[in-house]
Amino acid sequence: MPNQPDLVLYDRSGRLAVMVEVKTKRGTTKEWATQLRRNLLAHDEALLRAPFFLVVTPDRLYLWKRMKEDAGPEPALLPPQFELDARPLFSPYLERAALELDQISAQAFELVVMSWLGDLTRRDSSGQTRLDDSGLPEAARDGRIAAPIAA
Repeated sequence: MPNQPDLVLYDRSGRLAVMVEVKTKRGTTKEWATQLRRNLLAHDEALLRAPFFLVVTPDRLYLWKRMKEDAGPEPALLPPQFELDARPLFSPYLERAALELDQISAQAFELVVMSWLGDLTRRDSSGQTRLDDSGLPEAARDGRIAAPIAA
């Protein structure tokens, strides 16, 4: 049975734009994220339909754009094209909710990520230069977020 992503973002036209995997694991590496993505793709090739795939942890954000290398019979072991320190992105949300990053639950962290993505859909992302370079903010602008429901 295929795994469902934690969150899905659709663009302004209602097309699938981003699949998001949210993990509360700390101290992750690019290699860990690369392996996680490959494992998820091995169980659900549908994850390749999205132009972007995002893995979010409390301290790192890993982003892939869809690549032709993903079209082969085996899921490609490709490192993320973008990697960011997630703490500056999430600190305003944590402060408003009086939450500590080191003690946040999985459900609360998913809500923080959802809030951040919601803001990304509603405004210009200036100031997030590395994300601007990825094309993610433009794909998200005026879009909508969904949390898939397991059958």
